[in-house]
Amino acid sequence: MQIIPVIDIKAGQAVLAKQGDRNNYLPLSTPLCDSSQVEDVINAYLQLYPFTHMYIADLDALMGLGNNQDLINALFIRYPQLKFMIDSGSLKKCYNPTNSKQLTPIIGTESISQKSLAKKQQLTPDFILSLDFNSEHTIMGDAILYESPALWPKELIIMTLGLVGKNNGPDLEKLHYYCNTYPQHNFIAAGGVRHHEDLLHLKKLGIQQVLIASALHNKILTAQSIEQFHKHV
Repeated sequence: MQIIPVIDIKAGQAVLAKQGDRNNYLPLSTPLCDSSQVEDVINAYLQLYPFTHMYIADLDALMGLGNNQDLINALFIRYPQLKFMIDSGSLKKCYNPTNSKQLTPIIGTESISQKSLAKKQQLTPDFILSLDFNSEHTIMGDAILYESPALWPKELIIMTLGLVGKNNGPDLEKLHYYCNTYPQHNFIAAGGVRHHEDLLHLKKLGIQQVLIASALHNKILTAQSIEQFHKHV
């Protein structure tokens, strides 16, 4: 199982995500990193464990309030060894990675229609689709996108925003449904992971990748526990 640290960026700073309430996200300051500078957060993650992937959400772009493209492009240069998963609400080529393998674009159902997804799948096969659920656990986007494997890429994120930062655990029921109903796809868990036991439950479901922030920032997941899961990737 691969653990992928998450960074949410708003107005050039890393912010602390909680239940998808983006308007009220505060600059990040945690036991792991007391700085909201994005590079400081990445460095703190890398001091904890030599992660190879980072997930970044450009909240300004997702909210239609601008973007953090220059900052993200600088990260490609600063960390050429890292592979970045970038969610900016678009699959347009607006980033400059040092090589093609350094960037995997993410598109969420909150940001794309069925028609656009079908077109993008033909033009941009190398992306990850995020099936987004809001704080009420209801879908965010065209309902058909949530049950249309013909439109899906190989990898999908099950993004349960209502569980982000809530310390209630992941949505095992939803993840179990998707893993069992669509076994030909790889599902990435996002939202609610608290500790080692949650990761064990996800692993039993067949989840191979997990997006995590809070459990890392609160130092609940240690380098040793992360290594236990990563060595089985």
